[in-house]
Amino acid sequence: MSILFRYVWRSFAVPASICLVGLCALTLLFMSFDLIGACFDPKANVTWGVARDFILGTLSMYLEWLLPAVFLLSTLYVMWQFCRHSELIAMRAGGIGMGTITAPIILTAALAALLSFANTELFKPIAAARAMAIKDSDFRKTGREPLVGVGFAAPGGDRTWVIGELNPIDPKTLKDVRVTFNRPDGSKAVTYTAPRAQWMDGAWWLLDGVRCTYYDELDTVVAPPEGLPETLPVKPLYAARETPRQILVQNTDAALSSAADRKVSRELQNQVGLTTRQKHEDSYITYNHYAAPFSILLVTLFAIPAGIASGRQSVFRGILLALGLFLAYYALTALSMVLANNDIIKPALAVALPAIVFGTAAIVLFRKLP
Repeated sequence: MSILFRYVWRSFAVPASICLVGLCALTLLFMSFDLIGACFDPKANVTWGVARDFILGTLSMYLEWLLPAVFLLSTLYVMWQFCRHSELIAMRAGGIGMGTITAPIILTAALAALLSFANTELFKPIAAARAMAIKDSDFRKTGREPLVGVGFAAPGGDRTWVIGELNPIDPKTLKDVRVTFNRPDGSKAVTYTAPRAQWMDGAWWLLDGVRCTYYDELDTVVAPPEGLPETLPVKPLYAARETPRQILVQNTDAALSSAADRKVSRELQNQVGLTTRQKHEDSYITYNHYAAPFSILLVTLFAIPAGIASGRQSVFRGILLALGLFLAYYALTALSMVLANNDIIKPALAVALPAIVFGTAAIVLFRKLP
């Protein structure tokens, strides 16, 4: 069976590779007009490194949409070719089951789903953020610069941070920091200003000279209370319980966040208090973050019998069947999201519903195969 496995896999891998390259090229064609225009802008900073980061970051955002289309089209083509040249009939006549014949395609789809999930977890959060930063700056920045002029509001309003510079690669070190501690009534109590803050041993430390500014209940600056200094060489902020990851998450695009970052964001939001709708929306996005990459596998499962139908009956009918299922799957996904956000069904069920419906459809189509 190893020979059969290699043959089927090679028959699938070639058109899949061509399809992937073609769809990526089309995506880049539509998304790279800004890049092409920047090449003629004397103020733009278009280098090979900037172009590479923009292209890879852009692809990372669209990969989870491109891969299902790649596997749909490639599977349709391969199964149609097997039927057209009577190879499928010969395999079945030799006693080889459909599961064995299609195993290379299904396993490749499962691997692609895992790689797509790895992209959303590991590569996309950083690469896509760089690409967006490059585009937003009209290619005047490299996308690797630290975040400038960011802040953090602690849940409950106990503390506010104003940060001059935050490096996403090293969020444990902050520059030009100003931390204000507030009273329970919301008025300022004290502000610490320092050139640098460092996360060490589970706490923030203000370094390189700290200026202390005190306020009365009317937020008016007052002289330091008796026994309290106006300046300090260093200042540990044991009362500041926020972590570097929490500060970074509050200053990044939630749509690009990994599952771990989404969990941190949800914990912060829960401390502030969310409405029921906000909780359902957040839960749906979180569950869908895990489920979306595996739509590749589901699309492949119903493309296989659709491709066989096109080979045995008509190409047009099989393509219509596959495209109809493909569009219906994403239509049901959108409908499920609306139902979950309006508390009609639970978010977990909303995410699972398209997989259940179209997984069942794929099984039914498989069972009808001769």
